[in-house]
Amino acid sequence: MSIRTELKRAYKNSSEDTTNLSLILLHNSLRETMIKKILVAIDGSEASKHALDFAVDLAEQTSAEIQLLTVVPPVLLPSLGLYKLKSKAIKECTDEMETIFWEILAKAQSEVEKRSPKLKISTKLKTGEPHKQIVQIAKLGKFDLIVMGSRGLGSRFTALGSVSSRVIDQASCPVAVTR
Repeated sequence: MSIRTELKRAYKNSSEDTTNLSLILLHNSLRETMIKKILVAIDGSEASKHALDFAVDLAEQTSAEIQLLTVVPPVLLPSLGLYKLKSKAIKECTDEMETIFWEILAKAQSEVEKRSPKLKISTKLKTGEPHKQIVQIAKLGKFDLIVMGSRGLGSRFTALGSVSSRVIDQASCPVAVTR
């Protein structure tokens, strides 16, 4: 779906959904700002796939470069589990999650390269709290825009996920949230 179509749909439905309002605000800010670097946070969820599509459309129209970022969250166990599992088991779980997230990145990069071979794209995998890593990478990399899905794999809230809500609150650049 093109950016123009997405923005028209967002405007039409803006009174019903605050996520769409973000797209309208982004559209208005595009008039004043040149976007050259887009950070796309992905986790393999449907919402992150929509975010990637949106970011690619935008990058094609603005000749921006894209960096795909995925963050492996820490393995959290109930306190009782800490006594039963050794650190080796936690490390193995983390390693397996890293492998899965690398596969998500590779697949997304391959899809973008097939769709838009001229687009400059890079990938990055980090570990830690997803919202903190996204905000930090965006700031350190001097990104003009963060694009992410409204609800990822760990969605716990109805309107916006906890990660996207925190990124919106803490980011030093505009954030486009798609669903």
